[in-house]
Amino acid sequence: MAGSYNEALSNIRQYATEAQDAQESQMDVDVSSVETRLDSTLKELQDRVKQQQIALDKLRAAPPGGVPTAPSADPRERLKQLLILKDAYKRLTPSEPFLPSRGSILPAILAARTIQQTISGTKEAIASTQEQLKEKEALLRQEEANLHDANLITASIESRIEKLRAQKLAKSQQTSLQAANNMIRAKQKKKQDYDNEMRELGQAFEAFVDENLAGMLAAEELGGPVVGDMTEIDDGILAAGFSQKGRPKSLKKMVPDSKRQRRIDEIWGNKAADDNGELLSEMDAAGRELRELIEELFNALVVPGGSGAYVGLERDSAASRFLVRAKVAQFHPKDARKLRLIDFGRELDD
Repeated sequence: MAGSYNEALSNIRQYATEAQDAQESQMDVDVSSVETRLDSTLKELQDRVKQQQIALDKLRAAPPGGVPTAPSADPRERLKQLLILKDAYKRLTPSEPFLPSRGSILPAILAARTIQQTISGTKEAIASTQEQLKEKEALLRQEEANLHDANLITASIESRIEKLRAQKLAKSQQTSLQAANNMIRAKQKKKQDYDNEMRELGQAFEAFVDENLAGMLAAEELGGPVVGDMTEIDDGILAAGFSQKGRPKSLKKMVPDSKRQRRIDEIWGNKAADDNGELLSEMDAAGRELRELIEELFNALVVPGGSGAYVGLERDSAASRFLVRAKVAQFHPKDARKLRLIDFGRELDD
């Protein structure tokens, strides 16, 4: 078996060598010989066309009815037609077909045309195959990514199942008292975590109000831009006030303290002073109003025995408008002087 394989391989190599030598020996082509062969082939084809044209003229000149063109309805006539066709086939079968002469270059031209068509079709097939290959590779990458995600999900689910089984086994080995104590400790731990998180959120909220939000609320109350349109606001800008177009007034024309305090009292009323009776600035008064409003809304929503979900507003304040724009609260659909926090556990009201 190995001997026959080696012999076949040796024959293939020998054939390749001989073909290469033959190709190299034919590199030097006599141009004049090629032109002579082309002229001869052209003349031969032209003579063949003339012969066919003469035969066609004779056929056209023949009297009608000699050659049947359509099968007759008469069985006898149809039999005669079939006999005529049979005789014609018998005479044509032994005749040799037209072949080019021995030195004709027509076979080479036909072979070259066939090769050219084959090459063109192969190139188109290669381009189409490459495009399909790109699409399949992209699809393969997508499927590999999906498989990777599926493996991660499977691993996560299996890990969760093992964890739940371990917890179930541990619970099954506990007494009722131990299980109750564990549940109590878990609830206490959760409560402590929630309290710590609530404290951190409260501190962050206080810092945000003092450092950013209070000044913008005070500016809107004083006729300035809406909260968010102007972020850099200080006590000097609030003391100077705003024009009718909502632009800050010049700091050179400061409002007297008496007029400024009267303006604060007119806007914020009893919220213009702290618990110790000390007067507050515009920024402090706006921040205090927002904190008290949020606390009242929160208590009305969650504290047992509260006054209900809606809270009555003393006036249309910048704080209440800001909470509505921020989608934290919403007005009563029939009374704009009532406000409540949005229950994020339900769908938003239309």
